[in-house]
Amino acid sequence: MELPELKEGEILAKTLYTGICGSDNSAAIGKSNFDWVERPRIIGHEFSAEVLELGPGDHGELKVGDIFTPLAMLGCQDEECPECSVAKWNLCPQKKIIGFHRNGGFGQRVVLESDRVVPLMKGLTPAQGALVEPLSIITNALFNKCDIKPGQDVVITGCGIIGLMSAEVARSAGARVAVTGLAQDRDIRLKKARERGFITVEVSPENSLISQLQNGITDENGVPFGTNGKIDLLIECSGVPAVLTEAIGVVRPEGAICVIATYGNDVSINATHVTRTSLSIRGSMGSCRADYMSAMKLMVTGVFPTEHYTDLYDFKNVTKAFEDSIKAQNMKAVVKMN
Repeated sequence: MELPELKEGEILAKTLYTGICGSDNSAAIGKSNFDWVERPRIIGHEFSAEVLELGPGDHGELKVGDIFTPLAMLGCQDEECPECSVAKWNLCPQKKIIGFHRNGGFGQRVVLESDRVVPLMKGLTPAQGALVEPLSIITNALFNKCDIKPGQDVVITGCGIIGLMSAEVARSAGARVAVTGLAQDRDIRLKKARERGFITVEVSPENSLISQLQNGITDENGVPFGTNGKIDLLIECSGVPAVLTEAIGVVRPEGAICVIATYGNDVSINATHVTRTSLSIRGSMGSCRADYMSAMKLMVTGVFPTEHYTDLYDFKNVTKAFEDSIKAQNMKAVVKMN
């Protein structure tokens, strides 16, 4: 492709490592919740890159050769915008997502606004840099939207990378964590969860989460998980409408549900039950710069073990990386771009 001439405030960068997000999969196969992405489009919003050229304008301290990861979402930056005025670009109604609204990290070169640049924290490798954005989504959700307390029992529904990142961060806050998945997840994703010491729960229409909790789930030491079939907090990462519908039945009165997933169609919820049990349901959208800093700190200090969850692919195998991701045959596909 012919690269466009750099505009005011833009940079040219060489991509280093790019991760495949579930939203990339949804956009690639045209799911209804991502049918707004115009084609053709080079997708990819989870990546590390090296600055090759600075366009016209002021770029602050940024210089050629810097290694960074980009903020996936760029707000309108209008001083009258309530969200942008407090640096919450992820909540701006006019936000632009790299890889969806403009070409992103699955090109070997990328043009983007320098305002998006977040330099990698010392001690992080470029490969780890590709996981900063997804982990920042979790730090936003769990640190800003959930009130996790030590000793709580937390269920993560969905065992993709967002689910297992949520499990790691919830445990680091002192919670005891169970992760759900399907039979097809048994040998890869649920296995990864078990290897990290999480309780795993294989669910199906015939063996639901609510029935298994009512029948009794125990941890590896035989200690019951939850109380009377109810848990303190549920973090929904599966994107399956029926899972969210069921979720309100497994959380104790005055417990909480945090929704990180998006859905291809409307979700039915028993709102009267929510009222009568005083449940809290909160959504969490994306992340901002502060969440990126928290995520990098968790990675640098080893709280989140990137090596356990990363599946590296060479650029020549990018199609297989997507196929494996769509079929849930890997944990987190990261493509070495250059």
